[in-house]
Amino acid sequence: MDKMEISNKLKAVIDLGTNTCRLFIAEVENNEIKTSHLKEMEIVTLGEDVNKTKRLKESAIERTLECLKKYKAKCDELGVKEIIAKATSATRDSENRYEFIERVFKETGIKIECISGKEEGTYTFKGATLDIKDELVLLDIGGGSTEVIYGNSEEIKYIKSFDIGAVRIREKYFENDDFTSNYDKAKKWVLDEISELSFLREKKFTLVAVAGTATTQVSVKEKMKIYDSKIVHKYKLTKSDIVSNIELYKSFNLEERKNIVGLHPKRADVIIGGTYILDIIMDFLGKDTLLISENDILEGIMVEA
Repeated sequence: MDKMEISNKLKAVIDLGTNTCRLFIAEVENNEIKTSHLKEMEIVTLGEDVNKTKRLKESAIERTLECLKKYKAKCDELGVKEIIAKATSATRDSENRYEFIERVFKETGIKIECISGKEEGTYTFKGATLDIKDELVLLDIGGGSTEVIYGNSEEIKYIKSFDIGAVRIREKYFENDDFTSNYDKAKKWVLDEISELSFLREKKFTLVAVAGTATTQVSVKEKMKIYDSKIVHKYKLTKSDIVSNIELYKSFNLEERKNIVGLHPKRADVIIGGTYILDIIMDFLGKDTLLISENDILEGIMVEA
């Protein structure tokens, strides 16, 4: 199928998070994904220091703009007419978000919508339940926030965005790459934030996780030199797998961690904090297994927006 045949059905979704900027291009008909054409991810760390300053840094904005310009060029090359871009935690937490959004539109023509944590969770849940129909609790551990959603493909019963994330926990407790001395404080912080989730301990559900912190656990365990989403999707991890990965990460310093097979070098600084959050939540919910999904906010926006 050539560009002219598919161009009127192609749709692009951009997910602009605290740590990553992702692009998904697919052929959509009647709000259903028919064919996936392209998925790309770049670590831009837009939310660098937002937790401290409440502002997006100029250097972070520049990195993000360069990424968005590349994404726009790819969309133009494929003949994509509709680009839907959503920004999440870092952007919504920043005082200069409107200036950033205006600048992106001026320099790239991409119109960004900053969405709430609840909207973010709703889209993510929609994506994950495209092919998982169980009663589930979905974890989306991002850079600045973690969304927790309970329900099934028919109904969301609980949804909440918590201000805990892989970038935020690192900047708050582990800035000097010391992941031991402040661990107890970090754990208490996470547990205090998620305390209202105690009601879920009484429920029967499958624990599902999406996004980079979770998918990286699989690629590291399987020592993937080239990331394979087909292997990652619906992979079952155990609590011991998570603990083993934490010990592996901690056995190296930051520069050495960048060489771990299966770990994106630009994720080396935040992977321990993000995995701690995952481990703490699994403990809190009393779960020993975790199902990983490759379908997340990108698919949710693709079919819903």
